Amino acid sequence: MRLAELQQAFQAHVLAGDRAIAGVVPGTPGFATATRLAVYAEGYPERIVEALSQTYPALRSCLGEARFGALIRRLAYQLPSHEFSLRYYGRELPDLIATWRKSPSTLGAAELARWEWLVAEVFDAPDEAALGESALAAIEPARWPALTFTLTSSLRRLHLKSNAIRWWASACAQAPKPSRWRVQRGAQWIAWRTGLTVRYRCVGSEERAALDAVADGETFGTICARMESASPARAALLLRRWLKDGLLTGVDG
Repeated sequence: MRLAELQQAFQAHVLAGDRAIAGVVPGTPGFATATRLAVYAEGYPERIVEALSQTYPALRSCLGEARFGALIRRLAYQLPSHEFSLRYYGRELPDLIATWRKSPSTLGAAELARWEWLVAEVFDAPDEAALGESALAAIEPARWPALTFTLTSSLRRLHLKSNAIRWWASACAQAPKPSRWRVQRGAQWIAWRTGLTVRYRCVGSEERAALDAVADGETFGTICARMESASPARAALLLRRWLKDGLLTGVDG
């Protein structure tokens, strides 16, 4: 059996219990063939559970060890990894949770999983120097309408319809869990990283539209005109907050 065939047969045994590999794995006086193969077949899902416990610690806390473990084992067999690193495995977990019977807890758990995956992406984003207020102070007023800005590459946004953030925050703080999962009015949350700290907050419709405009490369003048208040002063306040938060990394124009 060639190496590629051996690897495929081994994978088929681990993922589906196929016995073809048993014919080419000899036993020893201390370990029969079945025992040797069981080390890998039984260890595979447990290593996946261990790895994804690091990616989804709040979800594990909210679901409990037994239910979380069963969920991850189902994922491991149903959607095996195609990545070289386990860091990038598990993205499909929220969609798997969403297949459960529809309920507030299902929606909440799926959104919590999406949020935790997003937080991991934020943490892994490249380091960037934030734009300081001093970089804008020297810009002549006449140039402001034509300015464009660059958002930090760590910025992520997610629309949530449940109280998943409360469950996440309580798990992170090892505080008492909320009384129950709730479906509520949808809100958009943003998360980004400053140094080694992941920061987050909820944003309203006006700021959401302004962030869209910045991401699309629109000028400061256009952003002011499109805001609900159509106010340069309001746009300036948002810009100041973004600078304070470290959301901007560049200016041009």
